Amino acid sequence: MITAPELGRYMMDLTYKTGSNFELANMLSYLGEELTEMDTPFSKRWEHYTPFQRKIILQCKKMMEDEKRSKSNT
Repeated sequence: MITAPELGRYMMDLTYKTGSNFELANMLSYLGEELTEMDTPFSKRWEHYTPFQRKIILQCKKMMEDEKRSKSNT
């Protein structure tokens, strides 16, 4: 199971792979930071994210799961 802070760190690492797409890098960095703080008392909750932000988070989660799965198969 992937935790929100793990996913947040993964998303922040993805910012280095975006090349010159600074808008995407900023979005990943922002969302990653928010997710790393998700377990704190005053953090943002899932329903506070926009549908677009949720879509990005879920796509990154799928990428992370796929990477973990491929590493475990080797």
